[in-house]
Amino acid sequence: MSVSTPAEPITVLTAGMDERKLALFRMAFRLHSLHRYRLASDHPATPQVAIVDVDSASGWQVWQQYRQQYPALPALIVTAYPSDNAPALQMVKPVRMEKLFPLLRQLLAAPGQEASAATPPAAPAVAIAAPVVPPVASPPPQPAPAQAVPPSLAMPGAAPSVVRSGQRRTLQRFHPAGTIYGLLVAAARQKQPQQLHCEQRLFATVDPVQGQVALYTTLSSVQQLCELNGLRLGAEALSGQSGEEPMLRLPLSTLLWQVALWSCRGRLLAGIDPDTPLRLRQWPNLTRLAPLPGALRIAGLWSRTPTSLRVAVSLLKMEPGPLCNFIAASHALGLLEQVGKANEAASAATRPATPAPAPLPPARQSLLSRLLGRIKNL
Repeated sequence: MSVSTPAEPITVLTAGMDERKLALFRMAFRLHSLHRYRLASDHPATPQVAIVDVDSASGWQVWQQYRQQYPALPALIVTAYPSDNAPALQMVKPVRMEKLFPLLRQLLAAPGQEASAATPPAAPAVAIAAPVVPPVASPPPQPAPAQAVPPSLAMPGAAPSVVRSGQRRTLQRFHPAGTIYGLLVAAARQKQPQQLHCEQRLFATVDPVQGQVALYTTLSSVQQLCELNGLRLGAEALSGQSGEEPMLRLPLSTLLWQVALWSCRGRLLAGIDPDTPLRLRQWPNLTRLAPLPGALRIAGLWSRTPTSLRVAVSLLKMEPGPLCNFIAASHALGLLEQVGKANEAASAATRPATPAPAPLPPARQSLLSRLLGRIKNL
């Protein structure tokens, strides 16, 4: 079977995948420009290659059923637990799109060699009979984990990084406590005007209802303050007009977006899990905000399909820095939500509270017991 030209769509059959996984592959196929891929579930055409996930509840039965139905169709197996004697080419999870498409092209170019071209497991090969666990005295060597990265940032099977030119770039956390970013975001969430102080000096007045902010310092000073942590900050309700004249008035969304870019600087905002799908409630007005590289592509992805940071890095083929900046900026505007956490919070809010057990009524005493009680009290 020869590889199709870019003008001819390549139909991909899938097995063992739920709708969430299908949505990720569907998005990856749309963003891929070298060849036109499409899911067989979306287009009733003859499939040319298949992707089989054997980590579902059915396990390897999915592969057996697939092979019985399609004995000659080349297939790629995706699994988190690779096998030494896999019947087809394997791809170890997490699925990285920059590795997926070369493997698909390899299958299309040489479909008869899929079993012999199976990729080896991540660890060195050790002769063990599944499901027997190797002896504790001689475990297979494993790659050393990255010690400088907290557990919440550790990528499955690798450090939380994007490898470019042989270099591993780790994610760093940005904690908004004690920063100008945290001060402005907290003021924007209030329902009345706030007067903000930084280092015991009037910094700004924020009107979240009107969406306006008055600065009592220059933008260059704000940029310098955004690079500092542990500032002495304060906020109070605005009761009257300030005696000072503001230096600058601008929309609150404009300042929040810009301060997020100055403060985050490619770091992942604390409280955002790189494995939790993110979604944009609505597009930010990018024509009136500070430019951010790749903002249109990022907004297009997260507004259509909830996607985690880890998957977005692979799909968009971008460094994590611009994505982290976009996360901080859109979070400051209240446009970003974590799908899993939002659902948990909503279910907790709508779940009826367990009523407290009603006190039991006192047991009714018999006539003889009441008479004896009266006699004792005489």
